[in-house]
Amino acid sequence: MIQALSQTPGFEIKALSVYTLQLCSEPNDFYRRPNCFTFPSVLKACVSAFSSVKPIQEIHTQVLKLGTYSDVYVGSALLDSYSKCNGIEFAHRVFEEMPDRNVVSWNSMISAFAKGGDVDSAKRLFEEMPEKNLVSWTSLVSGYAQNGYFSETLATFENMGKAGVKPNEITLVSVISACANLGALEFGRKIHSFMENNHYNFDLFVASSLVDMYCKCGVVQDALILYKKMHLKNVVTCSSMILGLALNGRAMEAIGIFEEMRHQCMIPNDITFIGVLCACCHAGLVEKGKFYFSCMTKEYSLVPKLQHYACIVDLLGRAGQLDQAYQFIKEMPIKPDVIVWGALLGVCRIHKNNKLGIFAAQRILELDPKHSGGLVFLSNAYARVGDWDGLKKVRRMMKTLGMEKVPGKSWIEVNNVVHQFFPGDKSHPQNDKICAN
Repeated sequence: MIQALSQTPGFEIKALSVYTLQLCSEPNDFYRRPNCFTFPSVLKACVSAFSSVKPIQEIHTQVLKLGTYSDVYVGSALLDSYSKCNGIEFAHRVFEEMPDRNVVSWNSMISAFAKGGDVDSAKRLFEEMPEKNLVSWTSLVSGYAQNGYFSETLATFENMGKAGVKPNEITLVSVISACANLGALEFGRKIHSFMENNHYNFDLFVASSLVDMYCKCGVVQDALILYKKMHLKNVVTCSSMILGLALNGRAMEAIGIFEEMRHQCMIPNDITFIGVLCACCHAGLVEKGKFYFSCMTKEYSLVPKLQHYACIVDLLGRAGQLDQAYQFIKEMPIKPDVIVWGALLGVCRIHKNNKLGIFAAQRILELDPKHSGGLVFLSNAYARVGDWDGLKKVRRMMKTLGMEKVPGKSWIEVNNVVHQFFPGDKSHPQNDKICAN
C-alpha cells in the first residue's frame, strides 16, 4: 500500500501516515515492521511531500534502528533522497559508508555532485566507477553542460561514443545545448543528422533545443524550417523561435509567431516576453513594445522582471526618447539594477548624451564599483567634456582596483572539433595553420 500511495501524485502524505501506523502498531513484530522493501517507497514519498533534508534524516535514523542500512537498495534510496533535497554532504556520507554499491548508487552520487556544481568530484567518481552505463555517461555529460563546461561536454560525449555507449534523448539535448553555447554549428548539425538517421524521438524538448541551437549559431532559417515542421509546439519552442528571430534581425517574424501564440490561446512566459520586447526594440516599434509590456500584467498576470524593464529602457532609448527612458526607470516599482542602468548607459552612448550617460554610469558604480563599462564610459565622457579632475579620479579608481581588460575567449570549429584560444595565445599545436587561415 505504501508503495502504491508513494507513486500516486497527491497521496504522498497518506503514504507516510500508513508508514507511521505500521511503525507504531507492531514495533517488535519482525514480520510486520518496516523492512528494506518499505523504505525506498517511504523516502520517495518524503522527498515529494517535503523536499527537505530533515525528514530524510528522521527516516535515516529509523533505517539504522531497524538494521536495514546495509541493504544496497535502501542505501541507494537514501543517497538519492538526500541529493534531491540538496543534502550533498549527507548523500556523500551515505555513499562512503555503503558496504556494497551498485550502479544505481554510483550514478546517483555522480548526478548529485554534478547538480551541485562539483563537476571535478563527479568526474573523479566517474573514473573510479567499476561499471559504467548509459545513465553514468549521461549524468556526466549533463553535469558538464549544466555547469557551463561546454567543451568538456562535447569531449565526454565523443568518449561515450568511443566506449560503444549509445546516447539517449537526454544525453543529446545536453550536447545540443553545449553546441548552442559554443557556436559549434557543424557539431550540432552532426547530432541532428545522427538523430534522424537513428530514428530518435523528436519530442518538444529535443526540437526546442535544436531550434535554440540553430538560432544561437546564426542559421535562423534552419531553425524556422524545423519549427514549421513541428506538429506540436509549446511555450518553450515558441519562445526559443521568437527570441532567435528577434536577435537575428527578423523582428516582424518574431512578432508574428507571438501573435500566433496569442491567437491559439497559448500562454506566454517571461522568456517569451523578453523575445517579443527585444523584437520591438530592434524594429523600433515603441508603441507595440509598450503595449506588450502592459499585456504581461493585464492579460497574463505576469510580474515583469528587471530584464523586461531593461528591454523597455532600451526600446525607448534607441528611439531617441532618452528622457522618457529615464522617467520610466524612476517610476519602476522595483529598484533598478546594473542591467537596467546599463541599458540606459548603452543608449546614451549611441546618442552621445554625456550628461545622462554620466548619471547612469555613476548609478552603475554605486551598485558595482568594479563595473568596467561604467568606468570606461566615465573616463571617455570626462575626456570629451574636458573634465580633467573627473578623468583623473576615474583613472585613479581603475588603477586602485587593478582593472585590466579581460581577454576575450574564442572558439573555432574544424572537422567537428572545437578549439579554444585567447588573443595572443600561441600554445595550440596547430597555431601556425590557424593563423595562416
